[in-house]
Amino acid sequence: MAVAQPQIVAEPLVVTGESSQAQVIWRRFRKHRLAVVGIGILFFLFATAFLGPAISPYDTNNIVDTPHLEPNAAHWFGTDEIGRDVLTRLMWAGRISLLLAAVVTFGATLVGVVVGASAGYFGGWVDTIAMRAVDFMLSLPILPLLLILSAMNLRGGLPISIPGFINRFFAWIWSMSPERAENILILATILIIFGWMSIARLVRGQVLALRNMDFTDASRALGVSDWQIIAKHMIPNALAPIIVSATFDFGGVIITEAALSFLGFGVQNPSASWGNMLNNVRDFMLVQPWRAFVPGLTIFLASLSFNFVGDALRDALDPRLKK
Repeated sequence: MAVAQPQIVAEPLVVTGESSQAQVIWRRFRKHRLAVVGIGILFFLFATAFLGPAISPYDTNNIVDTPHLEPNAAHWFGTDEIGRDVLTRLMWAGRISLLLAAVVTFGATLVGVVVGASAGYFGGWVDTIAMRAVDFMLSLPILPLLLILSAMNLRGGLPISIPGFINRFFAWIWSMSPERAENILILATILIIFGWMSIARLVRGQVLALRNMDFTDASRALGVSDWQIIAKHMIPNALAPIIVSATFDFGGVIITEAALSFLGFGVQNPSASWGNMLNNVRDFMLVQPWRAFVPGLTIFLASLSFNFVGDALRDALDPRLKK
């Protein structure tokens, strides 16, 4: 006589929606091996930029040895054309370049989110004005305008000023005078003015898809104001593509700043950025070729790492993916 075997039914593991979602995002993200490597590279670059100068025995602008020294035990990347330690300047340059890119990315994203969310939610004349402004800005020759405005900034010809407490804060972080910090922040403002349009179009499209959904109608029926609906429902539900786009833009800002500084219209000596370090070595390429290779490789790795991270985030935050 056969004896029926009791069936054991495993109870499902109950997890909170938030932790489950975070686990799914991380599981998707870590499948992108290059993005994980990129996170490590970015962590190293930020650590050396903000912690490295504190442990370096040299100052970024002081002459510490004879010019044009080759790499050695005392100066791992040698010295530059006037005898400054190249490694110390590279770390300080990273602090300026990375923080400038962060300021520009945050500012451009903020402007783009506000403009795009307002255009998509209100529609009508608000949408028309906002999108025509986007079309106009996208039709402009960006690089020549950046060069002209940057040159005007260096000569004090732009009617833009930064509040004093902001200048002093960044001057403290960058270890420079408030006047030089203001020039860099005005450069960041110029980049923000020409960098918000793609985010605005992206957010507008997301809000257009969300504004007629049931939760939006329910919020209106409860008397919630339009701006509260935008802040509490529209923007949070469009946050995933915003994060992905901002990650890609971060790498693009690093390259743009490096290009302007290389051409002599960005961060100026004696302050160091990765771009003006390339500019400084133009006349010494045959004497010290590694001085061009080191900041060039750093720009390449930083930009590529942000692109890998953005690509992985795009897959990890995509709700259409099941695994």
